[in-house]
Amino acid sequence: MFPKRQFIVRQNGEIRYIKASSKVQLSLVLLIVLTFAWLSFSSLEYFSLNDQVSQSQDQLYQSQTSLDLLVLKYQDKQSQLQQQLLQVQEQQELLQNVLDSLPAAIVDTKHEIIGQTSDATPADIDLSSETTSKTDDPIWSVMQQSQTDLAQLKQKQQFSYHQLEQQINKRKQVLEQAMTLAGVSSAAVLKQWSAPALGQGGPLNQVLAEELDIDNKNLIEKLLSLTELEAALSNIPVIFPAKDYYISSLFGIRKDPMLKHPAMHKGIDMAGWIKTEIFAAADGTVRRAGRNGSYGRFIEIDHHNGFMTRFGHLHKIKVKKGQKISKDDVIGLMGSSGRSTSTHLHYEVLFNKKQINPLSLIKALKNVL
Repeated sequence: MFPKRQFIVRQNGEIRYIKASSKVQLSLVLLIVLTFAWLSFSSLEYFSLNDQVSQSQDQLYQSQTSLDLLVLKYQDKQSQLQQQLLQVQEQQELLQNVLDSLPAAIVDTKHEIIGQTSDATPADIDLSSETTSKTDDPIWSVMQQSQTDLAQLKQKQQFSYHQLEQQINKRKQVLEQAMTLAGVSSAAVLKQWSAPALGQGGPLNQVLAEELDIDNKNLIEKLLSLTELEAALSNIPVIFPAKDYYISSLFGIRKDPMLKHPAMHKGIDMAGWIKTEIFAAADGTVRRAGRNGSYGRFIEIDHHNGFMTRFGHLHKIKVKKGQKISKDDVIGLMGSSGRSTSTHLHYEVLFNKKQINPLSLIKALKNVL
């Protein structure tokens, strides 16, 4: 197969003969074959390894892309949670401000109101298929549970707002009904009353209307309306101006004690011991203090809300015209001066300069204000 061969090699003018036996030729052929086989195997290994590296790079890129998408989802979910938490915190602060601003008559119920909850499913909880498919992810599950809890808390806050609105409406209705029973219009009282402009101030903590939804705006408006009405009614004379007395004559048409024929009595008579202390029924300013015809020794107090009170037949006057007085201050002593049959206080209540029945006013409002 491989006969002996001679190879002639000429170098530097010399000729040399190289003999190649069959074994040598076979060895050379085997060496070439092995070399080619090794090169082929190495090339295959290289390309195979290169494919593996390329696949690994593709997988790494896909993993990085998936990780980036997951991070974006987490960031988006975190942003939603932060926004929802901020809304809940703002709502809670507003709710607390409303609770702190409630009139004293309903302030005792605020803890009961805020403690109310609702078992209804919150309308804004997102329980999508994407969410349910992430239940194997503990981080995602915790974030979703946090979102659900915040949504439920927000709904409870809205329920508290609803309860507060009901309480405010109920309180205003009670006040207006009591004023109607007293024969006085709450609208007329509000018209006569003006909020004090002096002695007020403090840092500005403005409630921005654009940050409130329509329900919260309505609640704030109703609260302000109720607060204004409470302030306007706070200085109405709804107490009797003496402690030791009995009612000796009512408001209305009666038989005149001296002429013995029908006459209109525009106040009530409170009989008692001589020099019984007479008190101011509400804060105000003394408009008149002195003798006033058939009233005898007489005091008139302006309460700066359309209401005035008058006190007649006094034994002694203890205030002066223009003097500022407070509720329960002693302003005089019971007597029988002027047109009087015996010791008593003639007591009148006026609204818009018109006498009204003090008993009706006190009965209607004493347990309301």
